[in-house]
Amino acid sequence: MSITSETRKRLWARSGNRCALCRKELVRDDVDGLPGALIGEEAHIVARSPGGPRYAPLDPEARDGYSNLLLLCANDHTQVDAQPTRYTVELLENLKRSHERWVTNRLHPGPAGDDSSHTRAVVMVSGAEIWDLMFKAYGYDCGADEDADLTDAEADLVDDALQAFVDWGEIGPDVVSHGFRAMRDAKRSVHAALDDLTSAGFVVLGGERQGSWAGGTLTGKVALLRVVRADHLHRYVISQSQERA
Repeated sequence: MSITSETRKRLWARSGNRCALCRKELVRDDVDGLPGALIGEEAHIVARSPGGPRYAPLDPEARDGYSNLLLLCANDHTQVDAQPTRYTVELLENLKRSHERWVTNRLHPGPAGDDSSHTRAVVMVSGAEIWDLMFKAYGYDCGADEDADLTDAEADLVDDALQAFVDWGEIGPDVVSHGFRAMRDAKRSVHAALDDLTSAGFVVLGGERQGSWAGGTLTGKVALLRVVRADHLHRYVISQSQERA
């Protein structure tokens, strides 16, 4: 098995054409009619072969799947693989999540900085709906209502739920490859996180729009999630009943 074109596109889009470590651009501009150099490399977090850095047995789908890949420049790829005790699996996974959040915040800073305030959104009433929204998204724009005035405990609850939704979206293709039961279990897990928010008095609004990266050379779906207090829902133009009437 090898990296699929869809997985490659997702990796480059969510990484924003930047190295996850040094954040240098990985596709250089054309110069004097010559095509720009491509200096990005799709690095495996867990090595593909025995003896490689951070190697551990993985299913073929997971080995070349999105969750096991990190976009790096050639120099950082060499360094990461040369120092596996320093660049552990846990560290690289955290670096990847941190970098993708940075890309999302930089390119899609939220209602005040882009067009997300004009994205049509509906109330998410099931884990299956959130799963379908997040699945195969190339980017995420997730957060809480700025006027929610969350307590520390509420902020932790919201952050944990949104992170769970994003994590399931990122590994969605890998889950699908394991069959219907794995998909059903994933949707149940998403629904459990949604239930926790609902029990605490929150509502999740979801929508999508098209995003672009690398100067418009890559485009794809950006999934939008906003967690709002149930008693603030009247402030939003599009509600579940309005959208589905």
